[in-house]
Amino acid sequence: MPQRASAARHSGRGGRFVSSGPPPFRSLLRGRVGHQFVEGVDLDAYLTKLGDSAEILADCVAGRCRGFVAFYCNDDSTKQAFITLVLVDPRDRGSGLGAALITCVLDVASRRGFTSCRLEVAQHNERARSWYHSLGFAVLEVRAQKLLLEIGL
Repeated sequence: MPQRASAARHSGRGGRFVSSGPPPFRSLLRGRVGHQFVEGVDLDAYLTKLGDSAEILADCVAGRCRGFVAFYCNDDSTKQAFITLVLVDPRDRGSGLGAALITCVLDVASRRGFTSCRLEVAQHNERARSWYHSLGFAVLEVRAQKLLLEIGL
């Protein structure tokens, strides 16, 4: 059964996240990509899908979404979580926020009994590939123009 989107805010205390209201992550996403999300993907449809099926962890301060991660932690048959989107406001990059959000997702998945977490990254995005590698993700599979990465929990 799909889970409704949930929200969290980084408290600044050792990577711990605390509950908050619905994050304004739509404005952060719209501000970064406009109405065209990725190669013909309709942004509004994608946001609806996230709202219906994904869980959202977000860092929101004074109504401004500094970053968020959307993930699925609902495949009980494989026990594999999947991160579908990580976005940090350019003003907050390099602060450790992205790593804190990813770490929180991995902690949630592990507590729920999941054994791994996967994500896709574009092959040409060397910066993202390197960053995910530094967090412990490894290439599991090469797909068309993307790499499937995985980390054990």
